[in-house]
Amino acid sequence: PEKTRIAEFMGPAEEKLQKISASLAYDFIRHSTIVRHGDIRETILRLVRDRQVDLLVTGARGGCGKEDDRAQGSVAEMLLRSMPCPVMTVGSNVRQDAFEGTHLRRVLLPTDLSEELPSAVVYAERLTQFLAGQLILMHVAQEAPGPADNGISAQLEPFASVLKKMEDPSIVAGYINREGPTADAIVRVANEKHVDLIVLGAYEGREPSGRRTQRVVSNVIRSARCPVFTVCPSAHLSP
Repeated sequence: PEKTRIAEFMGPAEEKLQKISASLAYDFIRHSTIVRHGDIRETILRLVRDRQVDLLVTGARGGCGKEDDRAQGSVAEMLLRSMPCPVMTVGSNVRQDAFEGTHLRRVLLPTDLSEELPSAVVYAERLTQFLAGQLILMHVAQEAPGPADNGISAQLEPFASVLKKMEDPSIVAGYINREGPTADAIVRVANEKHVDLIVLGAYEGREPSGRRTQRVVSNVIRSARCPVFTVCPSAHLSP
């Protein structure tokens, strides 16, 4: 019977949650545990709305070739494009020291994916301030700039619209221009700069630009060695 099958899954799920709950209690983190069954997207979406959640944190595995890993990665990508709040996705390759107090925090904001989504810029600024860290702005060009584009003003031009949206541009510690495949460039810079968090704008759109952004976000999450913080246009702004 359907109820019997559900009970078989609910029991182990509750046991896992109890273990997580015990570790949270040890660190004096206020929390509650919930076990639900049903469609993943609809169930989580209902909880996010009912509880007025400000941030959804989810894990994602992908690229390992296993069917369950690909399924979990697909679920994570579906959630980040449909939630009314930002989503922090922790991929399988993340460093274990990402949020330990051992180094100066760095947040990476690729501007070509976020400048059309002001809330992504605002969240990147607020998170950098909360972490008492540095913000790195990055622009990825599909082609190498011509000889006339080598001046300082030309190098900073791609970041002008983002800086106008910021309240405190002084937190920006670097401006990086790269060329080539966007996702690969973002992951390389994140590794080079030992970045702790990548902030991206995620789109549900069906237009070619929306599909391109979805592919970039998915590829970054699969390869990044730090969590990826994504904001959809529908996400409420309360950083």
